Amino acid sequence: MGRSILLGLFLFLGQLQAQDSLSLDDLAKLGRTTLESPIFAERDSANQRFLKGLESFLSLEGNYLKPLPQLTNMLRLESPDKRFAIYTWQRPDADGIYQRFGLVAGEFKGETKVTVLEDQLEQIPDLQFDRCKPEEWPGAIYYAIRPMKGEKEKYLLLGLAMGKELNRKVIEIIEVGKRGKVSFGSRNFKVDEWMDKTLRKPPLRLVLTYNAKYSATVRWNENAEMIIMDHLGPPEPKMKGFYQVYGPDFSYDALYWEDGWWHLKSGVSFNTGQVIEIKPPSQPTDLPKREQ
Repeated sequence: MGRSILLGLFLFLGQLQAQDSLSLDDLAKLGRTTLESPIFAERDSANQRFLKGLESFLSLEGNYLKPLPQLTNMLRLESPDKRFAIYTWQRPDADGIYQRFGLVAGEFKGETKVTVLEDQLEQIPDLQFDRCKPEEWPGAIYYAIRPMKGEKEKYLLLGLAMGKELNRKVIEIIEVGKRGKVSFGSRNFKVDEWMDKTLRKPPLRLVLTYNAKYSATVRWNENAEMIIMDHLGPPEPKMKGFYQVYGPDFSYDALYWEDGWWHLKSGVSFNTGQVIEIKPPSQPTDLPKREQ
């Protein structure tokens, strides 16, 4: 009897491992189903299998360095020093609202480590001032990563979090320790005013919030060595603070790095050359293109 139970357990564990060990073609199909199936139960099931399968793939030595161009439902960013890679994607629910998912994978002290990110964007009470662990991740689809001079374990991320009524562009800092410990948010922003509000202390991240019908530029400019972004505002001064009506006002701001801080510069005259197309939640088939 004991041998039968033990054999059954081994067979069960083997089946679970086989389910997680998917080919890249299998992962690609699951990824497209996650976005495109008209049935929520199918999207949800495909996404769960995609998450487990990708986590299993990345747990193998050196796989985090592979570019994975066939997985078109997600964006992959590799840190400039090749210490790790971050993978983010999204799944629309039955009401067309996005939930985001992510993994951070790398090799630390000779050991491969994969960290699962759990989207808590809507549950974080003080988004611009909270330092977040992976299980309380301020979920976004990251499309650019930059090193930070003098900060060996910190990296700047630019991301998008789409919503039904509001979109958010997130200027985030990820910290990845020597043993692979991951956290989000860092006090490296010297910004006194943001989105028509006076900040009581230095924020840990910056969030641009605006009407989901609009698109907003937030991108790194190599020549200027600055983050160039649309200045967002309401159509009338009396509507300040009502971000449901905010949109670009055809002026630009910038963030530049100096003495260990990101500083804000307003009224920048610059042609961003924005090429990122933003699709509304009713058309969940494309993501912003990764910046080069």
